Amino acid sequence: MRPFFTILIVLSLLSCGKERANSLGHVDFEVEEAAIIKIWEDWPNRTQDRNVDSAAFYWADDAMIMAQGQPTMKGKDQIKRLMSFMKKVPGFKMTWDDHPSDIEFSPDGQMAYLFAKNEFVRADSTGKEIKVINQAMQIWKKDKNGNWRVAVVVMYPKMAIQSLF
Repeated sequence: MRPFFTILIVLSLLSCGKERANSLGHVDFEVEEAAIIKIWEDWPNRTQDRNVDSAAFYWADDAMIMAQGQPTMKGKDQIKRLMSFMKKVPGFKMTWDDHPSDIEFSPDGQMAYLFAKNEFVRADSTGKEIKVINQAMQIWKKDKNGNWRVAVVVMYPKMAIQSLF
């Protein structure tokens, strides 16, 4: 009888361990992608009132923005200051693709990167509209509560190949 109880206890422990490993090790990438897409679609709604805190909601506290010809913005506070400044630029408007492309995840599902385009519009000193289309890569990470936040944005103007030669 004793070997039976020993086997039963060992099997119980192994099955608990297996469930734990599955719950910790399995990542449903479709669910994670849907979570990022939901944020992507919600973000423009948060920026409509042009409230800087609302617009910065999805940034990680240690986020960075790197854009060609511009100093690197480091930290949520600097990004908020940048957003406050951009609100004052005449004719300023920024839009992103409706959906990002090529979302890829780290094996543990804690980080992701994606590609997208954005469009900056502002007025020059004569009121003429200036438009710049950027290609961008974003790196996302989960915060301590498991919520997705943007950690890094790298963007550069989209150029035609012929302009390089």
